[in-house]
Formats: sequence, C-alpha cells, structure tokens
Amino acid sequence: MPPDRSGPSSPARWRRSHTGSEVRSLAVAMLLTAGLLAVVEYIYLDHSHERGLRIHAGIVAHSVSAAAIFDSARDATESLQAFRGVADVSEVMLQRPDGSALASYQRDEAQRSWLQRYGGEVQVTVPVLANGTEVARLKVLADRSELWSTLGSLVVALLMVMLGATTFTRLISRRMRAAVRDAEERTRYLAHHDALTGLANRATFSSALELAAKGAREHGLPVTLLCLDVDDFKQINDTYGHATGDDALRTVATLLRELVREDDMVARLGGDEFAVLLTGPRSQETGRRVAREMINRLPAAQRAGTQPAVKVSIGMSQLPADAQTAEEAMQCSDVALYEAKRNGKNAVADYTPALGEGQRERARLQADLRDAIAAQRISLVYQPIFDSGGVLRNVEALARWTHPVRGAIGPAEFIPIAEESGLIVDLGLACMRQARIDIDAWRSKGLSPVPVALNISSQQLHREADRRQFLEQLEASRLQPGEVEFELTESVLFDDLNNPDSILVRLQSMGYALAIDDFGTGYSSLAYLRRIRCRKLKIDRLFVAGIEADHDNALMVEAMLRVAHSLDMLVVAEGVERKAEHDRLMQLGCDLYQGFGLARPQPAHALESWLRAAPAPAAVGEGDQPVCKSPEFGGAVSS
Repeated sequence: MPPDRSGPSSPARWRRSHTGSEVRSLAVAMLLTAGLLAVVEYIYLDHSHERGLRIHAGIVAHSVSAAAIFDSARDATESLQAFRGVADVSEVMLQRPDGSALASYQRDEAQRSWLQRYGGEVQVTVPVLANGTEVARLKVLADRSELWSTLGSLVVALLMVMLGATTFTRLISRRMRAAVRDAEERTRYLAHHDALTGLANRATFSSALELAAKGAREHGLPVTLLCLDVDDFKQINDTYGHATGDDALRTVATLLRELVREDDMVARLGGDEFAVLLTGPRSQETGRRVAREMINRLPAAQRAGTQPAVKVSIGMSQLPADAQTAEEAMQCSDVALYEAKRNGKNAVADYTPALGEGQRERARLQADLRDAIAAQRISLVYQPIFDSGGVLRNVEALARWTHPVRGAIGPAEFIPIAEESGLIVDLGLACMRQARIDIDAWRSKGLSPVPVALNISSQQLHREADRRQFLEQLEASRLQPGEVEFELTESVLFDDLNNPDSILVRLQSMGYALAIDDFGTGYSSLAYLRRIRCRKLKIDRLFVAGIEADHDNALMVEAMLRVAHSLDMLVVAEGVERKAEHDRLMQLGCDLYQGFGLARPQPAHALESWLRAAPAPAAVGEGDQPVCKSPEFGGAVSS
C-alpha cells in the first residue's frame, strides 16, 4: 500500500494558516493597544498644554495690567512680545473691557510649520486684574504642534517596544513550537519504535503480525515468524554492566536488519526478546537462512575485544501451517524457542505439533503443581550426609510431589516448571512448613533430629516482596539455627551479595549456617567465598564421579579442599556412589559425604529408625558421638 502523503502536509498547512492568523491577531491587538494608549496620552497632554498656556498667559496678564489701566497700546504691545519665546503661540490679543483691541501679537505665518498650521489650535482667555478689578482681557491662541510631536514620539516609541517584544516573543514562540514539533515527532516515533535499537516495538509488530496472519488464514499467503532471545542476558548485565548489555542488544538488532529483506519486519519485543516477520512464497527458506546466519555471524559482528560473546536462541513457526492467528503464532515460536534453550542454547528449533503438545502438558503440570502447593500436597524426603567415620551429621530436604493421576513426578520434571513459572517461591515456603512439621513429629517421638538442609532458589531472593515473605515464613515456622541450614548455588550467592539488602548476610547474622551447593559448576569466585564465610562447600558430583582414576578431578578437588579449609569451611562431596570414590575423597581430606552409595533419600518416617534412641547430635565437625552409622557400600538404604 502506498504511503499516505496527505497526512504530513495537512498539519503543515494548518500550522501555517494558524501562524498567519496569530500574526494578524497580534498586529490588531498591538494597534488597538497603541491607539488606546495614544488617546489617553492625548487627553493628558492636551490638559497639560492648556494648563501651561494659562499659567504663561497669567504671568503676562499680570505684567500688562498697568498698560491696560493707562490704556497704553505701546506698553501693552511690548509686554505681549513675551509670547515670542513660546513657539506654539500663534496669536495674542489684549482687549479692553468693552471688547475693543488694545494691543496684539501675531507670529509670522512663514515661521509656522505645516504641523503648526494644520495640527489644530487651543484658545485660552485670562482676565487682567488691578486691585481685584478686571481692567482688560487677554486672549491667547496656540497650536497643538508640540502636543502632536510629543504624542507622536510616544506612539513611535511604544510601537517600537511592542514590535521588539513581539519579535522576541515570536522567536521564542517559534523555538518552542519547533521543540514541541520535535517532541511530537519523537513521541510518534517512540509509539512505533524501540528507543534503544530503533527497531519496531511490540505494538507495531503485533499489528503487522495480525495483518500477516489474516492474509495467511484467508489467502494462504505463507508467513514465517522467528522469535529470538539473547542467551544468558541477565548474566551479561550482572557481570559486565547494563551498558554492555545495551551494546549486545544493539549488535543483535543491527545484524538482524542486515540479514532480512527490505519488506520484512524486525522488532524488539522487550528486554532481550526480538522477533522477525518474513512474508512471501520463500519465507520459510529465508527464515532458515536468517536463523542460520544469525547464529554463525553474531560472534563476528561484535566489536573486537568486547566481552562477553553474545549468542542467541531462535524459535521458528509457520503460518498458516502451524498457527491461524497472531497469538497462536507467537505461542508456537515461543515453544520452539524454549526447545532451542533446552537443547543447549545458541541453537535454532522449528515448531512441531509434538513440541506444542509438550508445552500444553507443561502448562497442565504447572496448574496441577500450583494446586498441589496450595493444598499442601508437597512432601519432603531426606538424604543423609555422613562424616568420614560414617556418623550421620545432617540431612538434605528434597521436595517430592505425588500427582493424584500420574503418581510420583520426579523433581527433574516439576522443579524446572516451578522455576519457569515462579512457583519455586511458593514451593520453597511449602518446604519450610513441611520441615517444621517433620521436625516436630520426630521430637514428639523422643528423637533427636539432625540439622535439615533446605535449598534456596535465586527467585526467592530477587524481589523485595519474596525476600520479606521468606523471612516471615522462617519466623512463622519457628525453624531455629540448630534445626535447619540453607543450601544455595553459586549463582544465588552471586546475585544476593550484590543486593544492598542481602538476605544471606542477614541469615548469617541470625545464626543460620549456609552451604554453597554444586561448587565448581558456576562462578567459582574465590572473592565471594571470602566475602561471605559459608559453613559448608558442596563439591558437585561432576568432580566426584570416577575421582579414584581421574587425576585431573582429584587435583581440582584437592584444590577446592585446601581453599575451603583455609576459610574454615567444611567440604561435602556430593554423588558418592562407590567405595573407591569414598576412599579417595577420604585420602584427600574431605569432611562429609552424600550419595546413593551411602543412603538414598528417605521419607520422614523411614528416617526415624536412624534417629531413634540416639543422643542429641553435636554440631557438624564437633564431637564424636554417632547418631547413626552409614551402611556399607552396596547396601545403601532406600525408601
């Protein structure tokens, strides 16, 4: 469709017409104001002129009184010569009481200017008194030239001031209108474009996608929709700063513009999300080419020496093959994008019906999980942790969910759903409540529980409301520092310590022990280990598996042990499956051990036999009293 060229010109014509009308109105207002002021000033000057003339005539009348008494025309004429110095006086006559002229003075007509002759005249008559008796009458006729000259100068000055003020106002007004026009244009631009990248925004893209979906639905016109997401964008922002994150977004936007055709649309939907709309009979091939080149060329598109390497995951869907509406198309591309993320990121995935069904199944599971948390159908199992002598020192609480229809659903399936949906926050609170219930049940049977380790998700600490809710639940559950400790991953530690209101620092100040889980798979920052002295460091099973034969793993574990011990931290080896692994870890000086080779996770009631009749456990690393000995390898206890 050709662009509408009538739109921009119509407002321009209106602005020009409006400006001309403003100028005319301003000119009329100025003239009316000047005229009004001129009338007022004329009246004032006329009165002043007449008053001055009467004063002058009165002085002359006083001097000419003697001549009037003696009826001396010569003396009277000499006295009237005093008016020669008054430029606006044109004629003076001294009359006797009977009205006859005694003497007169008249200015030469040649000496009078045009204004004096045609500017109007004023006549003043004053009595000539002698001892209070009128002996004559003096009539003075003067022109208004001085009045008009003064009034003219005043009006000119007034008009000049008004003109100057108007000119200045016009300049300011013009600049202000230009600024307003720029702001309006910027507002119109931002209504359809993203301010950071200059791409179309979500609203503009949604409108274009609606039109494309309609064409695909009604006329079978093929459309390809790509949804892109920058991999690990939050980590880029947190590690390198938001300026680097903005540079990464601009790099992605620039490359996308280069890869698509002129008629295709590229948009930034928000955050690190982008979308590409491709139309035409070869849109699917174009989409694959764009996605492939985006993956391949993005590293080279970054400025040399910049960090970090930016990568994207891409999901692709087709209209009308995969979806009939714009909303369905976005859902399909999002499902494909999710699959690309699951496949290791920096990848492209096409939407398939199987992926769609998987997404719907995840949505159903999410709804069921929400209901299960609300109905308190989440239970806990506890995996024992032993010291090198086989003494049970504490247990790790692990969430379990038994679906009313599907039965037991493994944590590997429902924990990712909880994290994606944000239900992990409520799940963590439910685990705290259940831990309180299980600990109270053990105590009611005369048992001496060992400390229970609860896992903290990063989402529980992101928002202020979630942090506050976590602390409130901790207080409401009455879980004491001797009863529970908290395990957190390195990413949680990294994020929370950068928060001025660090909840981990607060937990430590309250006396709760902290353990870093899966150490060696995340940031592994020694600086953060020094900043917050956690009680324990848990080595990920990746370094434990086959350690007796893997020299490199043994060296890394030994290094971790030395660092942890130098910071007075206890080291827990996770995933201990075989006796050879256990023995090698003991040789390296590991403190605590956890794994299926020692004991599988136990429901609360199954753990009672381990705790029954046992004395109160010592703090980890203190004392030698056993609570329960671990079984031999190969005979691990399971629920």
